[in-house]
Amino acid sequence: MSKQILSIEKWSSKIENSLEEDIRNELKKIIQEYPAWGWEQISVQDVFACALNQLPPVYTLKGQKPEYLHSIEEIRNAIFTGMKRVEEHPLHYKKD
Repeated sequence: MSKQILSIEKWSSKIENSLEEDIRNELKKIIQEYPAWGWEQISVQDVFACALNQLPPVYTLKGQKPEYLHSIEEIRNAIFTGMKRVEEHPLHYKKD
């Protein structure tokens, strides 16, 4: 009796969470709107991760348009919530 082994890499490499790109694009705009906020690399990553974890993922095959998109308002609210969380609980030392 032979068992077939499922190759996760083969099919999972074609799947992406389109929300990541949407958050990245909107975060770039917010960074320009709020340049004095204290955008260090680690804080950008923290805000991005917080925003991404607040919204349900939108998985799709690479190159295909997703069936559902979060609104810009939802994305911006998630980013601002992430900014607030980072301000309240910074994971790094701020330079004086």
